[in-house]
Amino acid sequence: MTTVHRDSRISMPYVLIGLFAAPFAWMLQMMFAETLAAQACYPYNHPLGAPLVPWMRPAIVALGALCLIAGAFGTWLAWRNLRRVGPLQLGALNRERRTRAELDWFLTRVAVMCSALFLFALIATDIAIAIVSPCRWW
Repeated sequence: MTTVHRDSRISMPYVLIGLFAAPFAWMLQMMFAETLAAQACYPYNHPLGAPLVPWMRPAIVALGALCLIAGAFGTWLAWRNLRRVGPLQLGALNRERRTRAELDWFLTRVAVMCSALFLFALIATDIAIAIVSPCRWW
């Protein structure tokens, strides 16, 4: 009986995209949405009842949708990387391949946890955008 050795190495750019796509998407959403809302609703620190620009709400919703798609892609890629790495089997691997396998194993798990957390943050932010108007007092 022949055993098939599956190479569990994955490309490091895929690991980094899976690790940073969702946090970066959330950061962009917060940075641009808050900046746009602050400038449209509170110019020169004077609150307005309605935004200065009529396209502010659709722009924030479109930005939220794009960032949610980017975060979902990063989470999907992190999950795919995790499935490709599989369980860590260190038995017959030499030292160099073992170290790389351990690094892949660790980074893919961190990427899945980080991406899932920030995907939840993206969803919560989108729900808040849908419920709360940025030009109203809290």
